[in-house]
Amino acid sequence: MKKVHSLQSFLREFSPLSFLQIFTTQEKRQMFILLFLMILMGLFQAIGVASILPFMNLVLNPEMVETNQWLKWFYRWGNFQNLQSFVITVGFITLGIIILANAISALTVWMRLRFTWRNNHLLSQKLLYSYLSRPYSFFLNRNSADLGKNVLSEVQQLTNGFLIPFFTLISDLFVVLFVLLLLFFVNPSTTLVTLLLLGVPYFIVYWLNRRRLGITGVQRIRTNRERYTSVNEAFGGIKDLKLMGRESYYFKKFSSASHLFSNLMISHSLIGSLPRFALETIAFGGIIVLVLYLLRTGGSAGEIIPMVSLYAFAGYRLMPALQQFFLSLTQVRFNYPTVLKVTEELSGAEQVVPEGIQNFVDKPPLPFQKEIRLERVNFYYPEVKEPVLRDISLTIPWRTSVAFVGPTGSGKTTTVDLILGLLDPTSGEILIDGIPLTNGNKTNWQENLGYVPQQIFLSDDSITHNIAFGIPEQKIDHQAVKFAAQTAGIHDFVINELPNGYQTIVGERGIRLSG
Repeated sequence: MKKVHSLQSFLREFSPLSFLQIFTTQEKRQMFILLFLMILMGLFQAIGVASILPFMNLVLNPEMVETNQWLKWFYRWGNFQNLQSFVITVGFITLGIIILANAISALTVWMRLRFTWRNNHLLSQKLLYSYLSRPYSFFLNRNSADLGKNVLSEVQQLTNGFLIPFFTLISDLFVVLFVLLLLFFVNPSTTLVTLLLLGVPYFIVYWLNRRRLGITGVQRIRTNRERYTSVNEAFGGIKDLKLMGRESYYFKKFSSASHLFSNLMISHSLIGSLPRFALETIAFGGIIVLVLYLLRTGGSAGEIIPMVSLYAFAGYRLMPALQQFFLSLTQVRFNYPTVLKVTEELSGAEQVVPEGIQNFVDKPPLPFQKEIRLERVNFYYPEVKEPVLRDISLTIPWRTSVAFVGPTGSGKTTTVDLILGLLDPTSGEILIDGIPLTNGNKTNWQENLGYVPQQIFLSDDSITHNIAFGIPEQKIDHQAVKFAAQTAGIHDFVINELPNGYQTIVGERGIRLSG
């Protein structure tokens, strides 16, 4: 019921402009500049179409220079010596207008792609930063494959499936609007019929499928998460998987989600493409009908050809714009759940435009020469009613060894995570030499700590970078790296047995090294 309710809420609250909240003020200003360019593009496309009619009239009837006041004024202003040179000049001007219109269109497309793909980078950066800025407890209830999918796949889907189509939709809307206004000015009745023939089928197809597009968009996110999770788990446990012969389970799990994902993408793409075939027939058939209509009303070839040229050239501009407009509209509708997903993931965390998270810096360690003390500590995990730790008080003197012993679920790991500063007590205090451990001094406390986890993490990098974990190359103390290796008893192994010594790449999770 919860899934159905959330889907119904999405369908009620569908608002393409809500995505603006994920952009900064500067990015919104860039958007308005882009909007201005799109209006300019639509206007010049219409001017390019409009220039065809007087040129074709002039070619078929040069004498109209004497009857048309604008052509007459231009003929005299340009001091032309004969009609032929005048017609050639008008032809070059018409060609120049078309070239300028296409140049503005090309500039607009470049600006549109630059804006959207640059924001693909910035949104991925923001989302990753928002995850990294969350407390450790946030990750206890989240699947790492889902988080990775959101940063890499969903943000790219938002760019490819929503931002690019959204701006394309607006761009094509202005082209269609200005060209239709031009045609309406030339011949209102014919333009009205053209609009009904071309526009109504698109409207009907979209209206019939708008709800389905929303539903499949929600399902796409779910199936994409299942695909990422199954692949991540299969490769993450490949050693156990091969040993126990469980490859088929994860293969089938992935295949099921992947098959549904493919069907959803096919359905969405088909809805966007279907009207084109019918409307191409209508458009080209309409030109023939227009010629027959003009002939029947007694029009001469000199009147018919310019009018047909105008509508044919307008159709050449309108058909791709209408089809792209409709396709963009279906993509926006289909991918709107992705906007909601990314917006939701960005909420509740520190919102900045990350120019990169603060580089590694040495921090003074919190003074520690007496004891670690826990006083009446209670801890609840999120969405769990019973506490993992209840009223825990203990003291660990400086320079002593302590072991936490107990059955699974008794709170051993949780107690260690609290002491490490990864978790905050629900109530009670942790004191270091009498100083309460807080968010303000937590990183200083962690400067004192060394940690050997139950499950080790090794990055697919060199021995050096794994020992100096997370420290930038220029700040690595190579003598300290060797000292750490010697202390751990692996220095001789690194020097004598690994092909590139400390620069040897260990492989993902250290797969190339001995356990």
